[in-house]
Amino acid sequence: MKLHSSRRVLASTLGLALGAVALAGCSAGGASDDTVVVWDYYGQSTPLKAAIAAFEAANPDVIVDYQAFDYDTLQEKFSVAVSSGTGPDLATVDMTWLPAFASKGLLADLDPISGGQLNGASIESQYSEGAYRAMRYDDATIAALYDFDAYALYYRKDILDQKHLSVPTTWDELVEVASAMAEDDNGDGTPDKYAFQLLPDSFHYVQLLLQNGGEVLDDSGAVAFDSPAGVGALDFEKRLLDSGGALFWGPSEGDSSGLPGIQDERIGMFLNGPYMMGVLKDGAPDESGEWAVAPAPFSTRPGSYLGGTGLVIPTNSAHQSAAWRLAQFLLQPEQQLGVYTEAGAAPATDAALQLPELQAADPYFGGQAPFSIFQDAMATATPFPYVAAWPQIDQALSDASTAVLIGQSDSADALAQAADTARSALGG
Repeated sequence: MKLHSSRRVLASTLGLALGAVALAGCSAGGASDDTVVVWDYYGQSTPLKAAIAAFEAANPDVIVDYQAFDYDTLQEKFSVAVSSGTGPDLATVDMTWLPAFASKGLLADLDPISGGQLNGASIESQYSEGAYRAMRYDDATIAALYDFDAYALYYRKDILDQKHLSVPTTWDELVEVASAMAEDDNGDGTPDKYAFQLLPDSFHYVQLLLQNGGEVLDDSGAVAFDSPAGVGALDFEKRLLDSGGALFWGPSEGDSSGLPGIQDERIGMFLNGPYMMGVLKDGAPDESGEWAVAPAPFSTRPGSYLGGTGLVIPTNSAHQSAAWRLAQFLLQPEQQLGVYTEAGAAPATDAALQLPELQAADPYFGGQAPFSIFQDAMATATPFPYVAAWPQIDQALSDASTAVLIGQSDSADALAQAADTARSALGG
């Protein structure tokens, strides 16, 4: 199995038991005509259940059939269920799934359903430019962003302060600071304290690719990541590892969030999204006040992959109007707040991001208000390409990163092989 992002692992783990119950009888075909079937991958920390209860109280004419799945099951089941007419009316989906779902025609265009309006204002006006772009495919709005994911730098501020180190802002500084911050008490060449977590996946590679002025596909849809910018990004990953300041965190570690390494202090710095704030608070409460967040160091320009959770309505849903009523309710600021308080993730609408609770100083992060850092990251983030071949490209990029970091290939050869796989998947 490929290395998943921590969002994937956490959603899968937390939702497993609930998903098993839902699988016992989860066909929308058995629902009554006035029932909106909702599929949700959030798991036990979902903000949807409380919001749905409030929606039903305010909308007694709509019955909501809520069904919980683990992350992987929902991804695997969605296409088959929608194609066979047994899918939901509304679903939470990972934004990285949109390329495959949209290219198969599974997702309804929300523009005619909504009239282009979300809670009384245009949909476009309620999101950042990058977020709105991520919601669009082939001149249609195929998802309403519910929470967002863009990467920033988490670091142990107490350790940087103790060692009189400055927060890195460039790639060169990141190498220097990571090397100076990490400790190798065993003398085996592998840091065992305060290392930078290096994940060999497409999420982190694409961030570096964008920061180095590159792109995954060019404007014509042709493979572009095997450019000098792409090779340089992968070279930088290897340079960071070889510096002695980074810890290779591969699939064998199990939990790609890095939480075990954070808890025992092997990890002192990493790049990840806003949902990791909740992971840290729940999983490493003893480190409260020791962590901080900063913009991700970059080479030529800021950049991150842009992902998160989208609310989608399948093309063959029989209750699209009622499903959109529910989606609008879920996207009201009061309900979006639950994305943060219940799930520890970042709500996606501009109005929600301005809520006092999200602007307040956070004691866990030493009185910092970290959400503004992620909001800035979202402004320069880019979604993965919306092409049917994205799953194969995603895997090829992760494989290339892994091959280079474990010393099986150099960057140019690994990306050339990945590019061949991508072109074949694209039909070129």
